[in-house]
Amino acid sequence: MNSLYHRFLQRMKNFLIASVVFLIWSIFGLWIYSWIQPKTESAQLKTELVENNQLEESIDNRLPVKIINKDTIKNNNENSNIKKAPESTLKKEDNIGLKATNESGDIIFLFSEGISIKKNEIEINIPISIIDYKYKINTYLIEHPGQEIHINSIYSPKERIITPNIGIQRAEVIYQQLVETGVPKEKIVIKSIIKDIIFNENINFNSSIYLTFKPLDENRVELFRNTVPNIRTVYPNFSESGILVNKDLKNLLNELTIYFANNPTKKIDIVGHTDKIGNGMDNYNIGLKYAKQVRWYLISKGNFNKTLLKASSKGESEPIDDNNTHRGRIANRRIEIIFN
Repeated sequence: MNSLYHRFLQRMKNFLIASVVFLIWSIFGLWIYSWIQPKTESAQLKTELVENNQLEESIDNRLPVKIINKDTIKNNNENSNIKKAPESTLKKEDNIGLKATNESGDIIFLFSEGISIKKNEIEINIPISIIDYKYKINTYLIEHPGQEIHINSIYSPKERIITPNIGIQRAEVIYQQLVETGVPKEKIVIKSIIKDIIFNENINFNSSIYLTFKPLDENRVELFRNTVPNIRTVYPNFSESGILVNKDLKNLLNELTIYFANNPTKKIDIVGHTDKIGNGMDNYNIGLKYAKQVRWYLISKGNFNKTLLKASSKGESEPIDDNNTHRGRIANRRIEIIFN
């Protein structure tokens, strides 16, 4: 009996110990759970905020501009060291397009786009949208026979120095277009205007040409008719393969353009001359070759009647300087334009 009672007490003791241990561990577990639960929720909330911020940033990056609230703009403006360009540096010419006016300043026609240039380059850019400008000029001069057109070409004093100046050479492109359209050459005047213009980030200027209609200057036309020389000497750049076009040859082209406009039936002789290096027959052929090349250049660029220009050669037979010196030989290698 005592043995059974003793075993019963031992089992009860073990049960109580196990219950106490279970209770202690349960309480400890609940305490641990209550301690770590707020931290877990905080971490979860933080993660969601980061994800939302990343989503918002990715959306902003897809936009062409940044979205900034007014307060940020105000604060940035107050603290910014960036200065605006003074209004005096802004040029109205940048946005006036291509404009033609009469002597009183009245607008004859206006295109929203202008003729643009690149700094230090002769080439000009004429947008397709304004290509009808030459027809408008021609029509106006037909309807107003007592008028002439002035091509005003703006260039910067900071551009390269060439002869004729870069403004004139750009205007000559417009000149040729007008002549090809049918505008009488004697009614076209080229003017270059040096001005402190502002080139954009691509070193372009978008309104380099403007046009003015003025009364026809009869005195200017008559003066040209009376001052045509009998002989004009030209010195192109000579090479073994032929002539190379230079400013002297371009100036001749412009002079002949005006000459034929006022003397449509006159003829000119283009005569090639050489130095005395080599034999006479070879030099004759070289002179003729150069004269023919000059003739073809003038006809192709000036759109002249080819029957009015004749090429010939004098070879080495008519020197104008000493063939025994380098300077003299250079002077003798020339092209002479004889006005008949």
